[in-house]
Amino acid sequence: AGVSVVPDCGMGPGLNISLGTYVMSLVEEPKEVLIWDGGLPQNPQPPWNYACAFALGGLTNEYDGDAYFLRDGRVTPVPCFSGYEVLEFPEPIGRLEAFVTSGGLSTAPWTFEGKLVRLENKTLRYPGHVAQFKAFSDLGLLGLEPINVGGQPVVPRDVFHALLTPQIQCEDFKDVCVMRVKGTGLTKGRPAEAVVELVDRYDERTGFTAMQRLTGWHASIMLIAAVNRQVRPGVVSVEQALPGKTIVDESRRRGFTIEERVHVQ
Repeated sequence: AGVSVVPDCGMGPGLNISLGTYVMSLVEEPKEVLIWDGGLPQNPQPPWNYACAFALGGLTNEYDGDAYFLRDGRVTPVPCFSGYEVLEFPEPIGRLEAFVTSGGLSTAPWTFEGKLVRLENKTLRYPGHVAQFKAFSDLGLLGLEPINVGGQPVVPRDVFHALLTPQIQCEDFKDVCVMRVKGTGLTKGRPAEAVVELVDRYDERTGFTAMQRLTGWHASIMLIAAVNRQVRPGVVSVEQALPGKTIVDESRRRGFTIEERVHVQ
């Protein structure tokens, strides 16, 4: 019927993958693509220094199980909360910690298997987040199997949600979303590196959060392209639906600041 379906549009998965394909286009022979992204409160409040603008079940789902990356050219499961590292961003964001969470790459590892040597995506949070939430995970609070409490079956994750939701759930806070994507490989036979960065903040004029903006605009750009027959019919993955450059150009046209730098040795 000529209908196009593109699952997993949004911020991540979604725009993060599109920026990944864009970075690949900036290097003639891309070998590695590393993606970091996260949604954060502009004014973090202790002890959590985090606020969740979407359903908490979505967050805990990302924090449990394995992510799937490309390592040595093969799809590889990687445990959540592993791969800890610290990255620096321009003030007032400053230092952030990055770690593995699940689902952020959707189908991209399978799409690029045999084409990239390495493909990874990590989540960004303010310092201290990993220690807190990994402890919750290690304790079993993300578990889905009922445990016996006073003779009653209780799902640990349900208890965790009930306790944490009033602490961090907030739909109208001022947020900032950060993305950094780095691609390395060869250009004209020489080592090359391309870096793309996007920082977006709560929109005072419209009242849209940065996460709403990045999620909604990515989906709408894809929808408009599909209506205009720019996306082939059928079910098409984000990374195959539109070129990364198209997403970047359309995002810039809508007012997003996407910076890029390319260095060839």
